[in-house]
Amino acid sequence: MNLELIKKSETFVKNTLSERCPANYRYHNFYHVQKVVEAAMNISESEQVTDDEKEIIILACLFHDIGYIDICDGHEIKSCTYARNFLTKENYPEKKIQQIESCILATKIPQQPKNKLEMIVCDADLHHLGSDDFLEVGNNLRLEIEYSNKIHFTDEGWLEKTISFNKSHSYFTDYAKKIFGVKKILNVIRLEQMLESEKQKVK
Repeated sequence: MNLELIKKSETFVKNTLSERCPANYRYHNFYHVQKVVEAAMNISESEQVTDDEKEIIILACLFHDIGYIDICDGHEIKSCTYARNFLTKENYPEKKIQQIESCILATKIPQQPKNKLEMIVCDADLHHLGSDDFLEVGNNLRLEIEYSNKIHFTDEGWLEKTISFNKSHSYFTDYAKKIFGVKKILNVIRLEQMLESEKQKVK
């Protein structure tokens, strides 16, 4: 792996998000990027990818949400542009840039990965659905969406939206299905219990 390039990319993404990402972006920030990279590395170890493939995965994870500084809908294409511009200046191989772009584009909801690398990046991006801190992460996303779109969700409305999304989503890699998938099922059950409690308040 080109560790020097990875470090330079990480610094670029971190500085760019720090300087241009709105303070109210509680979800799409550099902390999210770090957690996605960490999850991707854990998945990669289990999926037995090569060092070259890990490099592509890490770089894709680093750049996958940087487009949010410009736009929400369609940010994946913007993210590809930032990745391409930066990596081209670093004389990174065109073939690898194209692989990174494909990984980033695959994260667009609904996710549609076409190969193992794209599957790993997609699963890493939404690993929080099967994590212990899914409620905290979800609340940060709610606050960000409300701020960005100038809307307000009721607690019941947000729970319904979250449950629907979680049920429509599936992990792709064996690692994610085993490690995140089981926990996600338990998280959905908890969300459904919370929703029922909200509905009881109305009665």
